Amino acid sequence: MLICFSTNVVAEVIIMKCKYYRYKFESNESGTTIYSANIKRDKKNFHKFCPAEVNDSNKHFLKSIEGVELIVSDYVATCKTAKSVLKNGIGTDSVSITDFKKLRRSSKYKWNGQPQTQKEKCKLEKI
Repeated sequence: MLICFSTNVVAEVIIMKCKYYRYKFESNESGTTIYSANIKRDKKNFHKFCPAEVNDSNKHFLKSIEGVELIVSDYVATCKTAKSVLKNGIGTDSVSITDFKKLRRSSKYKWNGQPQTQKEKCKLEKI
């Protein structure tokens, strides 16, 4: 007796390259996950974007993180962070918006106590 199962696995991957980072949007039947990688430091070794904790994939740059909220809706990832201590400084009151359809990023935060904003256009990267 032969039993065959047919499953449709539908996955979507979008990678966009910005000035300093690559961002990856992965969506499948399990949900959506966003990844990022610093172009110089990480090359193409992605780690979870907007991490809730320090782990093996981000401990090379992240010391601690507090008050993290990630919202993903309609190809837009919004990351809110109360405080992140990195090896090169401290970020507070951060809101970062990554739009995978419009290929744009914007963020507003305080870096070492100084208010900062960033806006950039990104490019779609072939997989």
